[in-house]
Amino acid sequence: IEPSQPCEVVGLGQCSLDFLGTVEAYPAVNHKAQLIETLIQGGGPVATALVTLARLGVATAFLGRVGDDDHGSRIRSELVAEGVDCRGLLADSGATSQYAFIAVEQGSGHRNVFWTRGTARQLSAEEVDASLIRRCRVLHIDGLQAEASIKAAMIAREAGVTTVFDGGTLREGSIELLPWIDHLVVSELFARQFIQSPAVEDALCPLLQYGAKAVTVTCGAGGSHTLVNTGERFYRSAFAVEAVDTTGCGDVFHGGYIYGLLQGWPLRQVVRFASACAALKTRELGGRTAIASLSEVESFMAGYD
Repeated sequence: IEPSQPCEVVGLGQCSLDFLGTVEAYPAVNHKAQLIETLIQGGGPVATALVTLARLGVATAFLGRVGDDDHGSRIRSELVAEGVDCRGLLADSGATSQYAFIAVEQGSGHRNVFWTRGTARQLSAEEVDASLIRRCRVLHIDGLQAEASIKAAMIAREAGVTTVFDGGTLREGSIELLPWIDHLVVSELFARQFIQSPAVEDALCPLLQYGAKAVTVTCGAGGSHTLVNTGERFYRSAFAVEAVDTTGCGDVFHGGYIYGLLQGWPLRQVVRFASACAALKTRELGGRTAIASLSEVESFMAGYD
């Protein structure tokens, strides 16, 4: 793969097609609910983080695999339209792509997600583009494709490339990946699964012991908790917004976090910026619809200074 411009961030992981619908309230079992608003849009943790970075002006490239179905074509075309280099997005002949049905509750912005991985194969370690990773500044991975993720993280570590991990769910291969990650940014679900405790802050120290520079646990409207390997520890409250849809908030948070790392900001500033990106995303239905530009994020944060 030879990108047309220097690639600052390479993402390896999930890409999906999301079918979203807003309901007035979640129905009981065996009951129906009319969809008030509907949307079909690309999604996936790493893919949406790269879209966030692209809208912030960062050159990105995606490594992954879809099926050669209509869903896969749409996933690819939407990423390309956002400026994400997709020459490393492979297609499996005769396979289906990952997709999800997402029901969003009107008023709260809360959502329930039903998803299928599809039949497209996971990337193998041999299919990881080492030269592309060595030339970038940040590698972002979600760990779903464990073998490829570990290989990519090892290549990045050897080349001095910063690694960021989006830990949404503790799954097979997650623990083996942790020693190769510089910045762990995980969900409260991941933290609770890891520590076997409802107090997510209790996961910070054990996670940091794997060798990361910093660990952040995101808690949605509950803000985030961060521990740095210097001993610095802080809590960041979420920005107060009227959320329409929280789909993709964590993905966008990661995009904002990586942007801050690229700027060399102190971690408190990085997390504040990431929080603002995530808050602005909630304004409209869909994980990508309302992802903000840099000027929008800066104006939004200025209103809180």
